[in-house]
Amino acid sequence: MIGFRQIWEGDEMEFPGKSWRSAAPEDLGLDAAALQRAAADVFEIEKRYGFLVVKDGVIVHETYKRDASATNRIFSLTKGFGATLIGAAQQQGLLHADDLISDWLPVHHPEIMEGAQIRHVLSMTAGKEPVGSWWAYNSNEILNTLTGILWLASGKSPHAFYSEHIKAPVGFEFDWPHNERGWVQIGSQGPLPVIQATHHDIARLGHLWLNGGKWNDTQLLDPDFVKEALSPQFPKANGAYGYLWWLNSGQGTWRSTGGRSGEGRWFSDAPANLFLGLGARGKVLVVVPDHNLVVVTMGETPQEQSGNYLARIVNAVLSIFPG
Repeated sequence: MIGFRQIWEGDEMEFPGKSWRSAAPEDLGLDAAALQRAAADVFEIEKRYGFLVVKDGVIVHETYKRDASATNRIFSLTKGFGATLIGAAQQQGLLHADDLISDWLPVHHPEIMEGAQIRHVLSMTAGKEPVGSWWAYNSNEILNTLTGILWLASGKSPHAFYSEHIKAPVGFEFDWPHNERGWVQIGSQGPLPVIQATHHDIARLGHLWLNGGKWNDTQLLDPDFVKEALSPQFPKANGAYGYLWWLNSGQGTWRSTGGRSGEGRWFSDAPANLFLGLGARGKVLVVVPDHNLVVVTMGETPQEQSGNYLARIVNAVLSIFPG
């Protein structure tokens, strides 16, 4: 099961320029009252700052308690941008998810097991032997080896690579925090500040992945990489995790960072190809490919409420659609 939309001849999908176009929900087959109810439900969650809904590349609803231009520390939502970097590098033939970490970084990394490939780091299964058998969430040293590999593969600092190959074509407004040499963090744990982005920025990330890594007429990300990233490569380890994206695949056993687990779909009423980007304190991106829908809500909800607020957000998104 792949997460991005199937593109058929005659499909109409817009891509924003400097700004997004807005339209009445009814113009795109949605009910304004249903969107208002969904927003109201989300804003009952403690410390919500915004609720943005994009359909077919067009904004059909946005409500903010501050302002659309306000930025939020996105924490582990950064991982979605990390997957984007690696997908762009693979599209350019600079590296491949099958590559051994040891071929790029021959000095042994004590937390990365022998035989680990880039795909194992992306899927959080590189830290125990045999690789691929055990999922352990990571936001620091293991994950941030990917930026070093990208630097070696491209001959550019990760910040320069992002600015040229991701930021410029997609139109992200934020500048990825970096040191003087151009190193950036994919994980949220490290010496540098985390990315601060708007709801509109995060919607661009979701829209890029909804469209299989394509932006307008340019294929920015390798399509095979996108398919793999939005499918559980190691479902026995975690069927709810792809390449730095959260999934609802229904394959294997799903596991959350809070220690919860189960069989089948993580969110039983949601489509199997729904995928999410998640950051601490309620930074949430939900992509529903079956409806060409991208939803972003961010805030500062206490992290201990995450198990409850995430299910509430997903249910609010599902309530937008009849039936």
